[in-house]
Amino acid sequence: MLPVNEIMPRLCQLLQHEPKVILSAPPGAGKSTFLPLYLLKHPAFAGKRLLLLEPRRLAARTIASYLAAQLNEPVGQTVGYQIRQDSQYCAETRLLIVTEGILTRKIQQDPELSSVDILIFDEFHERSLHADFGLALALEVQQLNEQLRILVMSATLDTSMLARYLQAPVLQSEGRSYPVNIVYQPLNKEPIALQSARLALQGFWRHQSSVLVFLPGQAEINQAAQWLAQQDLAANLRVLPLLGSMSLAAQQAAIAAPATGHYKIVLATNLAETSLTIEGIHVVVDSGVARRASYHARSGLTRLDTVAISQAAAIQRAGRAGRLGEGWCYRLDSAEQWQRRTAFEPAEIEISELTSLRLEIAVWGCQPADLNWLTSPQSANLAAATALLQQLEVLDQRGQITAYGQTLYQFGTDIRLASMLQHAKTLETTQPGALWLAALLAALLEDSRDLQEDLYRQVQRLAERPAQEQRRYQQAEVFAKRLAAKKYTSLPLGLLPVLLLRAFPDRLAQRRGQGYFLANGVGASFPANHPLQQQDLVVAVSITQTAQSNRMQQAVAIALPDILEDWPALAWQPHTGWDEKQAGFYSESQRLFGEIVLQRRPQPLQLTAAEKQQAWLAYLAKKGIAILPFNARCQQLQQRVALLTQHQYAGLPDLSLSGLTTNMTSWLGPYLADINKVNQLAQLPLYDLLWQQLSYSQQQQLNQCLPEFFTTPAHSRVAIDYCLPGGPGFSVRVQEMYGQLTTPQVLDGKLALSVTLLSPGRQPLQITRDLASFWQQGWHEVKKEMKGRYPKHFWPDDPAKALPTTKTKKAMRYDSNS
Repeated sequence: MLPVNEIMPRLCQLLQHEPKVILSAPPGAGKSTFLPLYLLKHPAFAGKRLLLLEPRRLAARTIASYLAAQLNEPVGQTVGYQIRQDSQYCAETRLLIVTEGILTRKIQQDPELSSVDILIFDEFHERSLHADFGLALALEVQQLNEQLRILVMSATLDTSMLARYLQAPVLQSEGRSYPVNIVYQPLNKEPIALQSARLALQGFWRHQSSVLVFLPGQAEINQAAQWLAQQDLAANLRVLPLLGSMSLAAQQAAIAAPATGHYKIVLATNLAETSLTIEGIHVVVDSGVARRASYHARSGLTRLDTVAISQAAAIQRAGRAGRLGEGWCYRLDSAEQWQRRTAFEPAEIEISELTSLRLEIAVWGCQPADLNWLTSPQSANLAAATALLQQLEVLDQRGQITAYGQTLYQFGTDIRLASMLQHAKTLETTQPGALWLAALLAALLEDSRDLQEDLYRQVQRLAERPAQEQRRYQQAEVFAKRLAAKKYTSLPLGLLPVLLLRAFPDRLAQRRGQGYFLANGVGASFPANHPLQQQDLVVAVSITQTAQSNRMQQAVAIALPDILEDWPALAWQPHTGWDEKQAGFYSESQRLFGEIVLQRRPQPLQLTAAEKQQAWLAYLAKKGIAILPFNARCQQLQQRVALLTQHQYAGLPDLSLSGLTTNMTSWLGPYLADINKVNQLAQLPLYDLLWQQLSYSQQQQLNQCLPEFFTTPAHSRVAIDYCLPGGPGFSVRVQEMYGQLTTPQVLDGKLALSVTLLSPGRQPLQITRDLASFWQQGWHEVKKEMKGRYPKHFWPDDPAKALPTTKTKKAMRYDSNS
């Protein structure tokens, strides 16, 4: 019997009387595979319908198949699933497993969720964007449907934070008791994929078990697979990749149990962290990294980085080895470095591009601030999303959805593509074939993994040879059918740039010097020898953000007359700015497309204070506010406010660079009207301006919860560094911490500080978040070494009970005798 069975009677009792319940259970407890069937069979829920949310499509299909098999039924009867472009369920289905985007659509279509009795969020610790939004909507639904019950299930989430948010009881279930032995393997200079593959092979031979290897992405999986293919593998050992982009059959082959006497090495992304039990696994190799997509509002681009995973994610990965028996987890890390990892992954809503979320909020009929969020969306990312939707005419100036926006939403596809398809409808009356061209383009862009440099040739090939790209062609036919579009053998390819600009108005790019300036206000360039790099205006379809630059991969050239003809509402506007070369102000009329000046007309200079202010705001928007004097104290303040916000202290201003850029007019604008030279910007009292963004009560709260200094037992004040990787901490000579029994904490005791203990010569001795443990276990070796190196200083046997000091032994004796 699975561990979650022990708490099921209590859970059923709570679900009958409480509107919201939280279940915390580690991997292997049976949250996904035992609990839903138990609820289906329980007399109290006879005839009730359950909606179970899974964050991943593979998990949704796999769990549905498993649960249906437990009932000796095919999928689609009592148990069914619904994911994007695939579903199996009927009117008699009582347990429907869906991915999170499906829930949003169901609530939009039925705000009472009248066909659902229990709504279950599985694997909520992943904190996906759709899960956070789905839960916020579900709380709204409960106000309309008091009979709806919400069950939130999680493995490694901070349940105290979730309990405060939901005002709900928490049930704790123990997982399986199988131990997992953690083995740390420090990184070397070899690529991480090869180190992981070598460890996997060693793990197989050492333990005679199947092995699950966590790698950040497809490139590393391919590299590991190639290395393993060159080794002398056992005849009964297979190497199988596991990626979200693979076919269902290939994914199921990777997670299925191998035949008796056979083994496998599964090379997976973090897709395999949760929900799925990969049969036969007793060994896990954890590379310690993952791909994370982070949106940058300043550039309007999402960047995919390889980042260190959190402790919570590492625990999840290790747990895969202990689901079937005793296991082993080999971590490419050191025990000390692992302790420095952040506790939890950031919520996706904090780092993601929010256009689809902002649209869904508008369709729901409210503003973002009206919803009760577990973690509020980043204001800068929301502002960028709102600006794009307004440019697409989906939202009006009040942030409410327009009738045109409602039409685009009904397409059920990415709003950019919907904008392009709808505009093609307008063009079709005078240019037959526009709709079919747009349908083909939309099918290509929706599945953009292998877009080629020449989009003209690729769309033409799709139209002429549908059998070679059957899936894309079928999707194009779906779009065409929805628009009642006819197929044409001769495509009006001259419309391709105009159509793409309707999908990507923020990515119109104008040549400037050696690179390009985009309509969203950032720079970009083409790779060397790109055929379009001399064009004056292009529409960028695909942009890759790197640490060095923004690279346009796929683009098409567009002519200025075509833009002016297709966007007749572009009007001349007065503009006053600062000319950096001339070191003076100027005035002109401009015809703008976003941030791009398509045409200019000089105007006489008549400078008011308001125009001067706007000139500096435009200058800073172009140069970036990082040119302002953000000293170390400013950065500490920004980090303190961000940390307090992260821990659910509501209402604080967003002092991040992106947030400050978004709100620059209100907090900085009034101080710019009297500035006449660039160097005067460096004299702005920036810390004071930032501090004034907090109300008096918020200032008091910040100083109480996250003070600038820690007072040591020796009564010295040590600055706390909130910008340290892995969390806040401070450095202090070890003698000043004698007598400190516990680790210093902030946030009302919720967050332990990392303490870097220094020698008298201020060299690091130990970094710890568990001071009591260090005094008891690590101090003896440190004392033995330090007594020889610094004999004049005091090295007690029990520092927890010793008096703190900043002096040598001689000075201490003098003080005691005087």
